[in-house]
Amino acid sequence: MKNISPSLVLHFISYILYLFFFRIIEDKESIIIFKPIILASIAFYYVNQSYVKKNILHFVIIGLLFISDNMNLFGEVKFHEISIGVYLIVLFTLLFLIVKDSKLLTKGSSFDKYFGIIISILVLLFVLAKLTSTFILKTKIHHYYFILNYIVVFLSVLILSFYNFFKRKTLSSKFLVATLMCLFLSDLFSVINSYYFPFRPLVYISCLSELPVYYFLIKYFINRDLEKIKS
Repeated sequence: MKNISPSLVLHFISYILYLFFFRIIEDKESIIIFKPIILASIAFYYVNQSYVKKNILHFVIIGLLFISDNMNLFGEVKFHEISIGVYLIVLFTLLFLIVKDSKLLTKGSSFDKYFGIIISILVLLFVLAKLTSTFILKTKIHHYYFILNYIVVFLSVLILSFYNFFKRKTLSSKFLVATLMCLFLSDLFSVINSYYFPFRPLVYISCLSELPVYYFLIKYFINRDLEKIKS
């Protein structure tokens, strides 16, 4: 019992309650209580469990996920689009980490040196395009087109994570694949239930798939920190 982390217990309890109220009984008011705790508690778990120097980008990802998750609490289309936009920035950041870890680019090449700058420019252009279309041109990027962007980037990150896993076979790469696959399956079952084949057990399967997502992500961060020290 001494090895059980209170922050991890709090994380899973808050996540289970969130999924129960939001996905099963659809009580959207109650989720305001539990949603902010989910990432805050797992962030404490990361701080307490990783005993080596931590990568600043890991905290950036956690912070962006916290913002995106809680944007969804407002329940409006505009905030939902902002949430997806923040998720896209998270995916671009993960893309950067995966490419660097897998050594997909030739070390020392011009593209390798400026890859981080290229990713930053892509993110900046995406944000500027969204802000311009919304506030200056007074037009909106179509909601479904916005979601399509998310799907394309997510699938790209998923494919590269498998490439990284088969190439490196490290513990961190395994946890990253587990993170993305759980998220993919959760979204897949949720979409099938909502739009194609309403079937209550699909909701439960989606919830079970989503539950370990942030735990696997933090395990990815912890093991990535360790591997960077050893390399």
